[in-house]
Amino acid sequence: MNQKNEGTSHQRQAADLGELTATEAVGHIKNGDLTAESYATALLRICKASRDLNALTWMSEEKLLESARRSDLARARGEAPGPLTGIPVVVKDNIDTIGFPTSAATASLKDNHPVRNAPIVDALEACGAYVFAKANMHELAGGGTSSNPVFGSVGNPYDRARVAGGSSGGTAAAIAARMAPIGLGTDTAGSVRIPSAFCGTVGLRPTSVGGKRYSSDGIVPLALDLDTAGPMARCVADVALMHAAVTGNRLSQPAALDRIRIGIPRQHYWEGLDSEVERVAQKAVALLREAGVTFVEVDAGVYIREADTVFWTLLNGGMRDDLRNYFQRHNMKLQSEAVIEAIASKDTRRLFALAIEADVPAQLVVQARGAVRTRIAQVYEAMFHAYDISAIAFPTEPLVAPFIKAGGDEFEDQVEVNGNLVSKLDILIRNTRLTCALGAPGLSMPAGLTTQGLPVGLELDGLSGHDEALLGLGLSVESTLGRLSAPASMPQGS
Repeated sequence: MNQKNEGTSHQRQAADLGELTATEAVGHIKNGDLTAESYATALLRICKASRDLNALTWMSEEKLLESARRSDLARARGEAPGPLTGIPVVVKDNIDTIGFPTSAATASLKDNHPVRNAPIVDALEACGAYVFAKANMHELAGGGTSSNPVFGSVGNPYDRARVAGGSSGGTAAAIAARMAPIGLGTDTAGSVRIPSAFCGTVGLRPTSVGGKRYSSDGIVPLALDLDTAGPMARCVADVALMHAAVTGNRLSQPAALDRIRIGIPRQHYWEGLDSEVERVAQKAVALLREAGVTFVEVDAGVYIREADTVFWTLLNGGMRDDLRNYFQRHNMKLQSEAVIEAIASKDTRRLFALAIEADVPAQLVVQARGAVRTRIAQVYEAMFHAYDISAIAFPTEPLVAPFIKAGGDEFEDQVEVNGNLVSKLDILIRNTRLTCALGAPGLSMPAGLTTQGLPVGLELDGLSGHDEALLGLGLSVESTLGRLSAPASMPQGS
């Protein structure tokens, strides 16, 4: 074979292996049909060919290959494989991982080298996965685009001129580009689900009230009362696999769609949508109805306004206090004021300034965290029982991924949706932030592509503590709607 043909063969092999889901790759590795090293090598080729996405802040080729070889040696010794054996994972750069800085994609924290993993990372590695890279993000998790002047704006694999979403944009972009099959993000206002919607991937915000399902230890906070880590992948089965690894619960099983009732909250969630987003989302609903799902209109107005107030109260209070407390707890010689002042992203720096200026009384934060949040959660649950529904469904994002703004984002930026100019910050988190206030689980998955070939996300929100049931519903919804094909512009290796 000549050198050109050999190179083409390697590219094709990398692309083929990159298409494997984590569930599929684990099966091949366990059966001996695929070595972890050959899988890692293929993904490494894709990573190198996709550098222009700026999806990663830190990556170790050596660690990737060494970890894969250890996985192969363990199998050769006859050791029992874990449910994620041999699977490389990308981790958002605000989550502690041994061997990499935890910079939260801000220059002030580039020398922040943790001495231990975050518990959620340990849980994945205990099941056989291994971290080989940290994912780019919106600086300090303070925005929804991942347009980061420190590490570069994260591009969307379906259109590199557009944002990947944020703040977990690097994780979603890496997964969509087939650089890794699974990853971890964090979600405060929608930061797992927004990039999942824009990049055509799957993301879960797990229950965070009434028993937080994922530990926040080892994570640089934005607002702890709203923050939670969340699993991200290209299919629901992989997200369910990660969720089981983190929680220790059994794998979710598909739901019987002909026994499922789903609520459609027209107010707020379905208003002011981009016409293409609405078309794709309505088509997804129609397909699910044909598959046996019963859809009912529900009145979400019973909790929307108060949930919104809770969200902004907890966000402002957390952004004012939680970063400072984090530095103190970890005995870090950093002052939160200096770190905030050094933020390179104009929108994020302004957001922190506004939170501090808001000067939300501590007692108001306590009430929002406690009695008020409990009340809206009860109203939300009562709505589910009143309509006898298993979930509510709505477009994760009211718009398609906006274009990356030259010169960086500003707090006052606007975007056009159906001829109307709206606040970019507000529209990006409009549908996702209420889930955070409620502390309920939310699952975003692909609904389909627009005529421009851009992904649209459909979100399913369930009841707190019912994450496994929500994932089971997601499995069946995905089998009806199908998965998205790889981005047409994706490089095939090098």
